[in-house]
Amino acid sequence: MTQIWFIAAAVLLLAELLVTTFFMLPFAIGSFFAGLVSLVSDSQNIQLGTFVVFSIIGVYISIKIFGPKKNKSQESQNFNEGTNKYIGKTFISTVELDPYTSTSQHVFGDDWQVVSIEQRIPPDTVVEVKNVSGTKLEVQTKEG
Repeated sequence: MTQIWFIAAAVLLLAELLVTTFFMLPFAIGSFFAGLVSLVSDSQNIQLGTFVVFSIIGVYISIKIFGPKKNKSQESQNFNEGTNKYIGKTFISTVELDPYTSTSQHVFGDDWQVVSIEQRIPPDTVVEVKNVSGTKLEVQTKEG
């Protein structure tokens, strides 16, 4: 029975090389220790018990070492990431803005399609971003 445990350990280790996760490694460890016990004892119950115990310990250790890590970063609650960071910011519109057609403007270092929410806005007016819809900034005058 000793050879079977060591052959099983070797086969599981080779199979572990083909698998991208550490799924078979704990069972290879369990087989190896069961093979060591089989050198001392002929009892198959003790060998099987050793295999099970060391496999469970191997699974526990592999989950602790290689398992998913807890992400320490806090999730943003105010959505100030990505394009939403532009909501509430102001800029000076260089062209007339219309609520029905968007115009292309270079704002915040990028080219954006800008559209007015309620009314026509003349050029050189300070506007505030109220919403971001895809690549379109929806704005209205700073005063309201």
